[in-house]
Parts: sequence; C-alpha cells; structure tokens
Amino acid sequence: MSVVASTPIDLSWVGGSYEAIEAVLLITPAGTQLGAWTRNPVSVDVLRVMSATLVGSIESLMNVLGSPSPHEVSLLIDARRVLVSRIGPQTLVVIVGTKGTTEMTLRTAVRKIVRSLPPRAIDDARSRGRRAE
Repeated sequence: MSVVASTPIDLSWVGGSYEAIEAVLLITPAGTQLGAWTRNPVSVDVLRVMSATLVGSIESLMNVLGSPSPHEVSLLIDARRVLVSRIGPQTLVVIVGTKGTTEMTLRTAVRKIVRSLPPRAIDDARSRGRRAE
C-alpha cells in the first residue's frame, strides 16, 4: 500500500533543471511520500521504502558506533550517486544522479528544492508524517 501525503509536493521541475538527476524523493524517515519525481518509469513505492530503510540502517550503524545520526549521507553506488539530506526533523530529500554528477550539484539541487517548498511545508510534512506513521 502506498503511503502518500494528502497533497504531494510537485518536484517535476527538477528534471528540467538537472539532466543528470534521475530521481528525487521527499519523504519522512518512515517512508511516507511527501513528493517524488523520476526521470524513468520506476516504482516510487520501492524507492521510498528502500530509501527509508537505507536511512534507518545508516542511523543505526552510526548510533552503534557512538556517533549521532548524520544530517547528510552521500553514496557512490556503481553508476549512481545518492545524496540523502535531512531538511527537517521528519523530512528527508533523497536525490539520485548519474555517477558523473558531483556532490556539489546534488547539494545545490537540494538547496533549490528546499527553497521551492511552499511556506511551512517542512512543518506540515512533520505533522503529516506523524499521522501516517
């Protein structure tokens, strides 16, 4: 079953602005979808659930090692670069680019996404995420 915010945030503009970006998700740590865009037809449900699982696994790993949960995670996975950024207590941006995409490009995209969010979107996402989780 798909868990989506009542009014998903439109992220389709990202594809036109960044050729090397393949997917963008705005989710809660539990995987509730607040917004999504993909360049190719793929299952957003799988992306959001696996992204939330990835974040949970990394947080657990860091906590076991005595480190706090990271604010940002950058991964290079074969032909993809993944950046996960916590933009609020219950809001994450997950962005996937081609291997040639620099971290700076992904970080710039995240900043533009945050600036493009409607007023109070992060606070609203926090309350929607709590209701859905």
